Amino acid sequence: MSNKFEEVTKDVAELRTLLASATRKRIQDILSLELKRMETELKNLEDSGDNKSETPKAKTNFTPKIYTVNIRNYSWDQSDKFMKLYITLKNVQTLEKDKISVKFDERSVILHVSELDSKNHQLSILKLAENINPDASYHKVKTDMVVLFLAKQKQIKWEGVTEVEARSAEARKPKLDSNDPNAGIMDLMKQMYVDGDDKMKQMLNKTWYESQQKRMSGEDAAMPDLNL
Repeated sequence: MSNKFEEVTKDVAELRTLLASATRKRIQDILSLELKRMETELKNLEDSGDNKSETPKAKTNFTPKIYTVNIRNYSWDQSDKFMKLYITLKNVQTLEKDKISVKFDERSVILHVSELDSKNHQLSILKLAENINPDASYHKVKTDMVVLFLAKQKQIKWEGVTEVEARSAEARKPKLDSNDPNAGIMDLMKQMYVDGDDKMKQMLNKTWYESQQKRMSGEDAAMPDLNL
């Protein structure tokens, strides 16, 4: 409350007290007139807001909510010793070191990046395709990228990063039957047809057609029936 508003309020209260105790008509008129003037002034102060506290309100500290984004897209490469994962994160190199953490386990890896672009970012792979050596694994921060180096326990080629990817790649491989040499060739050709582009399919169709023509003419043909 402002000092002026407080003073006028006190003046109005005292005038009312004096008016109540006055006995002479002339004095009562003078006090009534002054009281009305002071009440009008008090009302104007109320309307102008001068009766409000001059003490500023304390600012409320507002902390925006930070949520976590799961990283699903990354690229990878491998050498004899390492499986390398490349995670693109714009401006990640501007973060302090303690904002980036990686947990390596024998069959899993979890990357956590805190407070980047008002969000947390996390890559979590709980079932790797093969075992890794956690103590020999590490990460590097580059411009707009984090690279994970997963140290292989065995220097073998991985069919994928995750266990699911490796199983899927294994299932797509043609199964060779030692009792029927042509069966392995057929599986291989079928897989080539499924995975190939239009040019590859045209070539296989042409080869199959020529092989069928040779069979019909009685010539020996090594090309099996692909049933394409």
